[in-house]
This record gives sequence, structure tokens and C-alpha cells, in this order.
Amino acid sequence: MSVKKIIAPVTIAGALLVGGIASTGTAFAATPATAGATASAAKSGHPLAAWLRAHRRQIVKAGVAISAKTIGVSSKDLVSELRSGKSVAQVAAEHGVSTTTVVNALVGAADTKVNSEVASHNLTAAQGATIEAALPAAITKAVDKVR
Repeated sequence: MSVKKIIAPVTIAGALLVGGIASTGTAFAATPATAGATASAAKSGHPLAAWLRAHRRQIVKAGVAISAKTIGVSSKDLVSELRSGKSVAQVAAEHGVSTTTVVNALVGAADTKVNSEVASHNLTAAQGATIEAALPAAITKAVDKVR
């Protein structure tokens, strides 16, 4: 099984950790592998890090779209707020939305994708469980981070 097939379904947490406001004009990122695997991959030149870099735009757009919809603002407005030095959690709070609500939306989207990849046998059940266990903490950290 290729690395791409393992990480492609996990579209939120890993890239959130290696993301940030992308220089291409988008906000934060979203493509998961496990948090530990992503951090070590980024440091080691692992193919996972290369895949994340190559797909950053798609990853970022997914995370921004889900977060913006949950907060009740446009993606463009969310990006502007993030660029002004706010975290996603701060933007959510300003709009009366709890951080937990945003995190749950992002985790839910990632869990759905992981479950579909497990069902299609691109991930094993153990890999899916490991990824799903890492998502809440990784996404919470990313949503709270000021970039």
C-alpha cells in the first residue's frame, strides 16, 4: 500500500500541524496522518512531508471551508482574520461559536473520510483507529494556534 493511499484520506490534522498561513494566499491547512507521523515526516524528508507540501492548497481549502461554514463567515473573511494575527478559535469566539464546535466539525469531516478509506480497504482498521485517536488533540492544537 502506498504512502499516498494511507495519508490521502486523512485530510485534516497532519497538515494543520505543518500548515500555517500558506504563502499562496490561503489560511490554515488540513490533511491528516497521525500527529506524530506528520511531525517526524516533516523533519525527516519522509515522502509524507513531500505529499503534504504537494497537496497543501487542497488541504488548506478543505480546512478553511469547514471552519468558515461552522463559524458562519465566508472563507475569504476567515482568511483575512487569520492573516491579521488571530487564531481560528478567536475568530469563532468573536462570532459566538465555541472552539469545541469548530473542532468537532473538523474532526467529524476527517473521521468520515477515514471511515470511508477503511471501508474501501485503503487503510486497515488499526490505522484508522490510530488516526482517529490522534485527530481531536491535533486539530484542537491547530485551531488554537495563532499564526
